[in-house]
Amino acid sequence: MKPPVRSLAFCVATAACVLLAAILVGYPVWFAKVWRSLLVIESPIPQADAILILGGESQARPVAAAMLYRQGVASKVFIIGRGDYETNRRALLSGGVPADRITIEKESKSTLENADFAKPLLEAAGVRRVLLVTSSFHARRALATFQQRIPGVEFGVTTSRIGWWDTPRGRDQEDEWARIEMWKIPAYWIFHGISPWVKNSPLANES
Repeated sequence: MKPPVRSLAFCVATAACVLLAAILVGYPVWFAKVWRSLLVIESPIPQADAILILGGESQARPVAAAMLYRQGVASKVFIIGRGDYETNRRALLSGGVPADRITIEKESKSTLENADFAKPLLEAAGVRRVLLVTSSFHARRALATFQQRIPGVEFGVTTSRIGWWDTPRGRDQEDEWARIEMWKIPAYWIFHGISPWVKNSPLANES
């Protein structure tokens, strides 16, 4: 893959993103509201071929994925990412997902690798429509990365949150993850050519 072309406009836009992140980190009162408007995306697919859980949080994500499976959103569930894949698998089994419906990828260590390592698995399974399950602050970068790294598949995203994030200390933790995300988004744009713009699934409005 050829490295992304970095035009003047691209560099200016990237600098603006970095500046915005710096400003938001300095103004925590603004930050909680602003990051939710910038980072949180809901682009559901009512009838997908597969549900894909991104590793990195193993309390809410597998519970949400199991609920979607029980609702008939998809007949397959993919667990992508090393570290917590076994915890996610156990949560899916406890949530009613049969073992033969679960596919695990356990080597990827980043969102970019999540997409790259998932690609051959999705292709082998003949999957064309995928609903990602991830945390609120991660939704934009996750959806943008999968859409741009696997353009032949239709992706949507739904978010999940752990209950502790509704407590004062939990809100601070969620805000901190969002601050980190505000730096990762321009970094992915600069180093990997993953722009933060996403396409909403045309299937999102299907009944």
